[in-house]
Amino acid sequence: MSIRHHIGDDTLMAYVNGTLTESISVVVATHLSICPHCRKSVEMMEEVAGLYLAESEPTDLALSEASLMEKIAELPVAKELEVKRPTAQAADKGVPLPLAERLPVAIDDIPWKKLVPGISHYPISQSSPDKGKGALRLLKIAPGTPMPEHSHSGQELTMILSGSYIDDLGRFQAGDVADLDDETWHRPVADTDKDCICLIATDAPLKFSGFFSRLLQPMIGI
Repeated sequence: MSIRHHIGDDTLMAYVNGTLTESISVVVATHLSICPHCRKSVEMMEEVAGLYLAESEPTDLALSEASLMEKIAELPVAKELEVKRPTAQAADKGVPLPLAERLPVAIDDIPWKKLVPGISHYPISQSSPDKGKGALRLLKIAPGTPMPEHSHSGQELTMILSGSYIDDLGRFQAGDVADLDDETWHRPVADTDKDCICLIATDAPLKFSGFFSRLLQPMIGI
């Protein structure tokens, strides 16, 4: 699997610090399970965080993202870190373990719910107290189908599980992640002859540009 689009450093640092919502964390963990590049970045951040905490006074244990970035910048560029995170997949469900643990059935047996013609979804339940702050779902886009143009009220993290889509940011295929903020407008289009299946996490509702899309938003729950 050739992964070309990775999770942003800010998101990875928030994951290491434990400040992400549950929904975003699930997508990060799922991507980490198959991406050596991002696993190495996380290992480095965890090592620096550990060193920082070990050297800090008891009254100075707060680790900011800015200070973590400064520590990482001081590390030798050529340093190799051993990756110990599990990379196994749940063969019976056809998806990486962090996602498989949250699905009741295999990916091929998901009971999809139709949103609009060519687009279906499957909401994934969350368990943490902050579950109301975001949403986690699988999305299936039929070949050639465009998503409504939208931006984001917060962060959106999308991982492609199968198929691919194309938008103004490029082409995203299996394993790739789109790490988007509230300044990005895009309109993904499934661009192969197979369904594009994505794992999507948001920490706030999307913002649609079209009148009918905005009208449908309360009904489809995105």
